[in-house]
Amino acid sequence: MPVYSGILTTTTPTINTATSTTILAANPNRKTLIIQNNSAANIMIGLNGQTLTGITPTATNQGYVLPSTAGANTLILTDLSLPSGAITAYQTSGSPINTLVVIEG
Repeated sequence: MPVYSGILTTTTPTINTATSTTILAANPNRKTLIIQNNSAANIMIGLNGQTLTGITPTATNQGYVLPSTAGANTLILTDLSLPSGAITAYQTSGSPINTLVVIEG
C-alpha cells in the first residue's frame, strides 16, 4: 500500500437520530478516508452523497452498515476505492451522537 504524505483532517460530526446527515462534502482530491464508529449504535454510511432512510440496505437505501463499538467498527478506503462524492451517515435511534470519527486526506 502506498504511503500517504498529505495533510489529514479529523472531525467528529454530529449525527442526528433518524436523519440523513452529510458528514463530508464532495472532494475529488480525496486520497484517504477512515471512518470509525465509537458509539453503541450501528450507523449506515452512504458513499455516493445519497439521502439515507435507515440502516437496512435496500435497492433505494444503499450504504455500508458500520457496526457499533462491539463489532468491526472501522471503514478504511484508499487509492482506487475512494468515493469523490459527499459522504452521509444515518443512525436509527438514541440521542444525537458525535462519536463518529472521520479522517480525510
